[in-house]
Amino acid sequence: MNRDDAIAFVREKTEKDTTVRHLISVEGLMRRLGRHFGEDEELWALAGLFHDLDQDQTHDDLERHGHVSASWLREAGVDERVANAALAHAHPEYQTDLMSKAIVHADALSGLLVACALVRPDKANGMKVGSVRKKLKDKAFAPGVAREDITGVTDGIGLELDEFIGLGIEGLQLVAAEIDL
Repeated sequence: MNRDDAIAFVREKTEKDTTVRHLISVEGLMRRLGRHFGEDEELWALAGLFHDLDQDQTHDDLERHGHVSASWLREAGVDERVANAALAHAHPEYQTDLMSKAIVHADALSGLLVACALVRPDKANGMKVGSVRKKLKDKAFAPGVAREDITGVTDGIGLELDEFIGLGIEGLQLVAAEIDL
């Protein structure tokens, strides 16, 4: 599925602009991580773009979350690895490969990075690893962010925290203009 079709699919399945913006932000992070690991960055980007596709329909039913997305993705003929990543970000038993583990960390970091960008005059432009680390330590800042999914990145996918944050910033900057950051 090309990106234009993927964005149209996202807009068809989601109900809220905030969900679309979140999906695009995670797409940017996953694209950058895929490139870093020498993987298929288009596939990784799709995993990011589709990971929370059913969020607006299943936010109150965590057992169904991810499963609805995976079903839609399979019906649309999207690569099974992308469907698995949608399941993996919500259900640990599906975290079976590097991409399906990375989506968990990218999802959490994206939330923190977007929150950081929103309080900066230059938004995502010029964001620094050190300032993001400070915000990560401040539990009152973006309290809904799953910090353990960010700090657990070394055990999860083998990246040091500062490198992960740096790659995340670069990934967010790839899509920043598209989501007004």
